[in-house]
Amino acid sequence: MNILIVNGSGSIGSSIVNALSDIDAKIIYTTNQSNSKNIDGCIHWKYKGEESVSSLYEVIKQEFDHLDAVVNCLGSIFLKPAHLTGKEDFDATIDINLRSSFFILKETIPLMRKHGGNILFFSSSAANIGMVNHEAISAAKGGLEGLVRSAAATYARNNIRVNALALGLVESSLSSSIISNPMSLEMSKKMHSLGRIGKPKSIVNIAKQLIIDENSWITGSIINLDGGLSTTKIAS
Repeated sequence: MNILIVNGSGSIGSSIVNALSDIDAKIIYTTNQSNSKNIDGCIHWKYKGEESVSSLYEVIKQEFDHLDAVVNCLGSIFLKPAHLTGKEDFDATIDINLRSSFFILKETIPLMRKHGGNILFFSSSAANIGMVNHEAISAAKGGLEGLVRSAAATYARNNIRVNALALGLVESSLSSSIISNPMSLEMSKKMHSLGRIGKPKSIVNIAKQLIIDENSWITGSIINLDGGLSTTKIAS
């Protein structure tokens, strides 16, 4: 198998890379950390719009003639009400969460059309339920979920499966500003029916199953991994 993990040095991405180390696959992952330049399978790369994705895939094509799986771990957390959200912040949120996914999908398809494959994105519970101060990120992730479903329908004929995992709050570098605040952390835990936030290892097993074809009849699915945040409500 040939696998690409975009942003494979983040909390979730690195957990997925580690989880795949026991399978027979060639894995390439990207990082924007300068100290990772000489690590095998690692490409120093930073997302900067469509042209940067095209440049990344030119490098990938030098290594692989096809891809079997692609995981896009790019994303952000932006919490601010709409009336306080500037155009630059809104555009940046849409760009890193939605536009990046579209461009990665666009570049991936030619490398999967002959052999089929799996594409995995990451969404958020905020795409499915109304949450305070989540307007920008909800718009971005809602668009991503529409992209997943449409792409799954379009490329099913090529045996290309497209899915997303919709996460609640997960302990990661992205969420550090939230979980480092005891009050914010406690409020976040209470929002999840299981009374705790997620950890990257909670996500890895399901992601791995989708990547390595163990669930090859799943496509166009948004799978909730959120401690019950989007589907249950417990009495206060």
